[in-house]
Amino acid sequence: MKRIYRKLLAIVTFLPSLMGGVGGGSLLLTSCYADKGNYDYHEVDRVSIDTTGTGIRASYTLTRFDVLDIEPNVFFNGEKVTDNSAAPLTYQWTLFSAVSGAGGSNQIDTLSNERHLVAPINRIGGNYLAQLTVTNTNDGLRQFFRVHVTVSEALDGGWMVFYERADRPGYSDLALVLNPWTKSNFTDNRCHTNLYEVTNLEPLRGKPIRCFVVAMSLMSHNYVGLCTDYTLVGVTDTGIEKAMSFENFFTEPPTTMAPSWYGHHGNGGMSGQNSEVLINNNKVYTNLYYNSASADRESQFGVAKFADGMGELAAWNAELPATLNYGVIVYDQTNKCFRYTAFESARFEAFGEQNMEIAAFDVNNTGMTLVMGDWGTGASRMQAFDYLIMADGTSRKLAVANFSTSSPDDEAIGVGLYDMTTLCPNIAAATSMAASNVGGYIYYAAGNTLYNFAYESGLPAEEAWTAPSGDEVITCVRIQKYYNTIYSGGMMINADNLVHIATWNEKTKQGHLYQYIINAASGDIDTTTSYDYPIPGRVKDMAWKYSMN
Repeated sequence: MKRIYRKLLAIVTFLPSLMGGVGGGSLLLTSCYADKGNYDYHEVDRVSIDTTGTGIRASYTLTRFDVLDIEPNVFFNGEKVTDNSAAPLTYQWTLFSAVSGAGGSNQIDTLSNERHLVAPINRIGGNYLAQLTVTNTNDGLRQFFRVHVTVSEALDGGWMVFYERADRPGYSDLALVLNPWTKSNFTDNRCHTNLYEVTNLEPLRGKPIRCFVVAMSLMSHNYVGLCTDYTLVGVTDTGIEKAMSFENFFTEPPTTMAPSWYGHHGNGGMSGQNSEVLINNNKVYTNLYYNSASADRESQFGVAKFADGMGELAAWNAELPATLNYGVIVYDQTNKCFRYTAFESARFEAFGEQNMEIAAFDVNNTGMTLVMGDWGTGASRMQAFDYLIMADGTSRKLAVANFSTSSPDDEAIGVGLYDMTTLCPNIAAATSMAASNVGGYIYYAAGNTLYNFAYESGLPAEEAWTAPSGDEVITCVRIQKYYNTIYSGGMMINADNLVHIATWNEKTKQGHLYQYIINAASGDIDTTTSYDYPIPGRVKDMAWKYSMN
């Protein structure tokens, strides 16, 4: 007998797990064969993968979006392959679920086509196998090498940024900022962008309207609602996996998808009435739920609310009321009035007659158009108010309404009306606003400048911040805050003490996010320290995503 190598001879490399640890060499299997005919035999190329001395481990534990760096030794006909070698080899690193059957995933990600793997792991938390396939292009024979990868999530808390993508106009995506200012017990500094497409392998159609966490439970089963002008989806709060499509939100989905607003009603507390609010195709839908540790997504939007003669609705609802007097409060732009439904009612009603000797304005007939609004409490922090920039022709006014502790029959729901036209520079060009939850001021943005308006002082608004570039326009400003239970439980880091400013540069097609510590009572911005991040799009909305850590 003579020892020969057949063309189809398999070359088997021991995996680290089969060798009782990392390292070890590779084993070339040969066989004896009696040559009894005139066959075309020749010695094949020998390819092997070796981890000896590389420091490669049998398994890795990573946080999602961490970079996996693995460089095994590859030998071709006994010689070590380098980047300058002319060996006829191709490489492919793939990542796939280590779990087969139920609970597994068929998705296979290609990480790299280089021998040396340096790639971020974007998959959601779980157990995976990272596999290197080395192919000999001369004969098509392949060698394999695997390591186990455990991925844990770091997306349970942080600052969400919802933007229209610069590279895909008309589509939205989500970024999450994680730093010591936005996530408790976090010492790193990260900004993950395009999370929706990276996770779900599809873009989110439509321009962004709103994002926020629907806190059905303080312990689990929550999700993030992402509303665009085309659709509404729900994604898991820890993995950003799409869990609900538009139709999943409804008992009977409407035939037209045309969202204009997505909001919350109630204080987010462990007791009391809370609901999601959606304005779709100028119709209002609510989803009533009771927040509890065992709650789950069992409720859905019911039939649309109705009213005689309802006009065009503003992209707004009163979010903070936690009283059972109301089911939802909206604003009718056509008839220039606020309307409400009673708790668990479907009919919109007018509020009681207002006493104009004590009311700052008539909620049943404001005579104004709602431009934008936010909720807060004001200097005393004893009552929750809605702060609304209203247009009266070419003039602008700040209307303050008390929908939280009042009943529909109260005679003075409008508690304040402040002229902004003469006191607030560039107010007609305002693009965004944020109301304080502690002090008696609001921020508003116009052009590349952020203004601080202490409305009770009677003084002109002051310039609080200016973008580094004159080409940057502020598209969104938000103060870090959340609904009441999170405050009382002490879960929010830097509550009321952090401002987030998003800008857009039309020339460079680049967005940006700036974060600053502020004096919660006065709104003064400390510019000596900050975080700033490039955002790949025009930011429309931002919100805090809480965690239980």
